[in-house]
Amino acid sequence: MTAPLADRLSRAEHEASTARALATEIDVACRTARKRYETSLARAESGPFAFFFRWLAGRRLPRLQAAHQDLAAAQDRLARADGAHETVKAHLEQQVASEPQATRLAGEIHRTHAQRDRELADAERAASMIRPMISAWLPLNAAGCGGDLARWRTECAQLEQAVAKLAARTEILAQWRAGLGAAGEELQREMVRYATVVGATCIGTATAGLLADLEFDLVIVDEAGQISTPNLLVPLVRGKRTLLVGDHHQLPPYLDEEIRAWADGLRADNEVAPEAAEAIGDMLRRSAFEQLYGTLPDDHQVMLRTQRRMPREIADFVSAAFYGGILRTDHPGQGKDPIFTSPFAMIDTSDLPRARRHETEMTGDTTGYRNEAEADLIVRLINAYAPHYKDWAVIVPYNAQADLIRAGLGTAEAAEHVGSVDSFQGGERDLIVYGFTRSNVGGEVGFLKELRRLNVAISRARAQLIVVGDTTTLGKARNNDFAQLMKAMIAHLARVGDLRPSREVSALIDAVTEV
Repeated sequence: MTAPLADRLSRAEHEASTARALATEIDVACRTARKRYETSLARAESGPFAFFFRWLAGRRLPRLQAAHQDLAAAQDRLARADGAHETVKAHLEQQVASEPQATRLAGEIHRTHAQRDRELADAERAASMIRPMISAWLPLNAAGCGGDLARWRTECAQLEQAVAKLAARTEILAQWRAGLGAAGEELQREMVRYATVVGATCIGTATAGLLADLEFDLVIVDEAGQISTPNLLVPLVRGKRTLLVGDHHQLPPYLDEEIRAWADGLRADNEVAPEAAEAIGDMLRRSAFEQLYGTLPDDHQVMLRTQRRMPREIADFVSAAFYGGILRTDHPGQGKDPIFTSPFAMIDTSDLPRARRHETEMTGDTTGYRNEAEADLIVRLINAYAPHYKDWAVIVPYNAQADLIRAGLGTAEAAEHVGSVDSFQGGERDLIVYGFTRSNVGGEVGFLKELRRLNVAISRARAQLIVVGDTTTLGKARNNDFAQLMKAMIAHLARVGDLRPSREVSALIDAVTEV
């Protein structure tokens, strides 16, 4: 009688286990359906696609209701299976209690089942770590296998197969990476060889290994007016044709002081003929762009005659002073400025006492000049203009003056907008403030006599240009070319600009700041 009961108990256990697994699986599906339905309802309340999500919610509701019905049926089946299992188990326990040998066997069975459950739990923990790694390309049962040994055998085979594939792919990937590292430079060189456009510096075309032995159909050199002839020749010899883009009326090539002194000494030391010394000096000081422009046939050179960056009041002076008056302007004009009536304005510090407005020559680690009166005025001006011009820059000729203004502004973000002329070549801002810095009784202007630096500084403004300086020093500079240019600028400001003494502007700055 015990054997039939044991068979019935085994069948009842299997039915209960199957019903429990089915109920768990349907419960997961039901939760997923409910979440999707609730998401559709939430997104159907508003938004441009609300109508779509209302339709989608209507589609998902019957599925959710069907899932609830399936779950109820599965839970009912589980309840009946558990009840039948408990009934058979109770009958078997009564039968076993009357037989000592059966009692011993039942204890062994109980211990065996407990050991099985522990091992299945360990297996489930291990499988739960592996499933996420391979679920993207091998679908597995997210709910696990529970106590169903048949399902465990199936999943174990799948996991073993997946682990073997992962190991093989890992080995292939390691081999590929090793080969790629060894052939990386060769691969990059091939990519460069078949590229349509390659970007590099002039010197980089000769020093970069990736560009070795390459010949280009066309070499385009930007900012060619700033590049010395020796540097320019480096990429030119690699191209069949060349296009130089630049402006020889702006910053010239940088020339190291030691090289400049050597070039100047060639004539005095009679190391070469005077004509050769002159040619060498000219080659170093002037770009090939400057030397070639104007000497080539008309069909080999072209000048862009319409500028769209600067307001007309600024552009007309730049055109007359540096480009022979040929530049034309296509610009919407100035917006409303809180202080000045013209997009080209100047603050004249000559109304201040000499002791206050004059420059200070720096010595030690920081050389050059600084002007505390100009720096203070510029810092106050920028603080007052901050709400009106978000895109601005302060340009000064000396690093010492730039450091003084940065310290006055205080914040690291603001300090990034302050620099020398060289740092703003090619850039542009809505507001440009340029401080001349030099103010002295002798009319000394130092390297400000390089007029092209002034061209760069005042041609960066898109909306408002404000220059700050001492007109008595600037207009009476010892360098005649610079003095004449300053007189022309002051006369232009008197006609179409806004030239004001510093004390008046200082009062207006206070008024703007208070507002």
